[in-house]
Amino acid sequence: MPYSKSRARQEFERKSVELISLARQISYKNVALSYEHKNLIFQSTIVLLCSSLEEYLRVFVEDLFFNYKSLSATIAEIPVNPRTFSLFHKQRTIYEGFINNRDEFKTLERLNITNRHLYSVVDSSQTFVNHIDSKVIVNDKKYPSPKNLKILFNRIGIKSIFNETDKIGKKNYELVLRSFLDVRETIAHQESTDLTFDDVKRNFKNITDLLDKLDRASYRHICNISGQKYWK
Repeated sequence: MPYSKSRARQEFERKSVELISLARQISYKNVALSYEHKNLIFQSTIVLLCSSLEEYLRVFVEDLFFNYKSLSATIAEIPVNPRTFSLFHKQRTIYEGFINNRDEFKTLERLNITNRHLYSVVDSSQTFVNHIDSKVIVNDKKYPSPKNLKILFNRIGIKSIFNETDKIGKKNYELVLRSFLDVRETIAHQESTDLTFDDVKRNFKNITDLLDKLDRASYRHICNISGQKYWK
């Protein structure tokens, strides 16, 4: 089956079209706004585009695990990395507690190998319900820095996300993202940033292209591991 856009991508594109339309409307010379006001609106569209990319990552991951649950996936149909990350995250909190209180009795009780809740992701025959918390996977890595994207996509099983995007798009998408974030961070730190509509349009084109490749790489991964029915 051919690639289809995720719901998260469709929502991102709806928001980005609204933002670029706003920037275009106020860019005309006959619009009665000062240069400073226009520049502030251009800057705002860049910041809001970054927020939309962040929202895409959150919605994409949460939708994926909602699909697994609603379609009664087995644990075996879910990629290994999110299962492993879930187990690691739960165990880590237990070990951190032990480091703080040195309570071996309580630690062994919580780590007990018969603890079905803790080790449920190991049993491939189980039907997926709430074995993996998607919010735990995405919440601390949803800001779209290159480092966060690498970690986040690795958590769902894509080992080198930029290798995958670069193969699809034939360009360096980590560099594309870094260039965009340099502009976004300059605005966020209230440093002088003079933007034109052409600057805004170029950044929107680059990030929309990046998101297209992220979505396509994710589609390939989910279809190969789980099956296309879990892609929506």
